[in-house]
Amino acid sequence: MRIHIMAAGAVCLLSTVAVHGQEAINFDSALQPGKGSTILRQQLRYFEAKRRTPSMNLDISQLMSVTSIVHGLEADTTLILNFKHMFREIENNNTNTSDRDNGFGDVRVMGKFNLWKIDTGPTDTTRFSVLGGLEIRSGDSNFSSDSYDPLLGLVLTKSDGRFGFDLAGLWKFNTAGGAADEFKYDAAITYRLMPEQYGTGKIEAVFGVLELNGLSETNGDNELFISPGLQYVTGQWAIEASIQLPVWQELDQRPEKDFIIGLIFRMYF
Repeated sequence: MRIHIMAAGAVCLLSTVAVHGQEAINFDSALQPGKGSTILRQQLRYFEAKRRTPSMNLDISQLMSVTSIVHGLEADTTLILNFKHMFREIENNNTNTSDRDNGFGDVRVMGKFNLWKIDTGPTDTTRFSVLGGLEIRSGDSNFSSDSYDPLLGLVLTKSDGRFGFDLAGLWKFNTAGGAADEFKYDAAITYRLMPEQYGTGKIEAVFGVLELNGLSETNGDNELFISPGLQYVTGQWAIEASIQLPVWQELDQRPEKDFIIGLIFRMYF
């Protein structure tokens, strides 16, 4: 009986690492935290960008803090809340002036429902989920939209041994007059760098991640990033780092980003 209990505990811990580690960094996976469980995810994202037009010569830098609360309502249903706070500096090279500002971005309230799953081992699974929700305007000057925008998405996640795979698409339907709708599309491959095999001791793992992150808008703007990253995951917390580098930018309405750096910390309750 004691051996059975210890084995069950080890499987539970292994599943926790697999569920919270072998997934994408820069977008939601199809995995769920489980009924009654909560994930607190704190992100810091920094980017530098430029806007070059006949009338504008701007250099832009921005630091964004994103706090996410992910709570398992049921085994296959999750509630996700995202809150953003941003610090931005804009340098105008035409006038040699700079402007600094900070404020709260729009709030996202989303639900994730697992449509089907196939578990083939303690750390091996295939899951397909639908995402839906609303982006709510904060009303905070330069950091808020002018509308309340519905969100709808699909995501597929597969974990098989040391490899993981995620594929996702998310639509944002902008209800403001004349504003563009957005389609965000993402893919990720993860690989467990260590350990080669899980043991029965302390549960921890390091994953390498490689993503493609794209955004297409109905106004014709398009961008695509390649995003390598690392994850260090334990049964209670995880830390992640990613850098996003542009491989394609065709933008008329927004600045072109030079890079995006992300540092993320998660706690599991």
